[in-house]
Amino acid sequence: MIKINSLEIENVKRIKAVQLTPSERGLTIIGGRNGQGKTSVLDAIAWALGGDRFRPSDAAREGSCIPPVLRVTLSSGIVAERRGKNSALTVTDPSGRRAGQQLLNEFIEALALDLPRFMEASGREKAETLLRIIGVEDQLAGLDRQEQQLYQERLAVGRIADQKRKFAAELPDYPDAPDEPVSASELIRRQQDILARNGENSRKRAHLALLEA
Repeated sequence: MIKINSLEIENVKRIKAVQLTPSERGLTIIGGRNGQGKTSVLDAIAWALGGDRFRPSDAAREGSCIPPVLRVTLSSGIVAERRGKNSALTVTDPSGRRAGQQLLNEFIEALALDLPRFMEASGREKAETLLRIIGVEDQLAGLDRQEQQLYQERLAVGRIADQKRKFAAELPDYPDAPDEPVSASELIRRQQDILARNGENSRKRAHLALLEA
């Protein structure tokens, strides 16, 4: 990802003089009130890197006798300059050799310089373009996928919990039931003891009836 390391602008549209050193990481924001030159900075960058087709209609600052001066230093070491009466372009590569617009076109993404299209884009499209330029689009896309996955998992857990609550509410309630589970063999033993006592009681009642007779 090629980035702008430094930017110098003089006498371009509304700009008298601007010097910027963008942050190596993150996004550099150019702010100000209407008519203070925010768009002029963007137009100057487009003109410096995108070629004469991006030259502003009124490139020189009104009232200035000095022609426009542009100097952009890129992270690749390439320096693009426009200066002089005709604002001719000079491109210098890291080895010091001179080149022209073709060298810039080899690595500059056309969409990133299409400022009119960028300004007319939707908020989401602008955000995607800026995130791609600063190099964090892939990381954010991964985080977005993780967020969606977690959301779906929580949604599924919530639905299951709701179903279990409804099922539990429909179960019959036995307030006299013991708190601890009862062994089946113990219940059988108790039943056999009861049956034995009932049998013994029946025998005693029969013997009593015989004695009374």
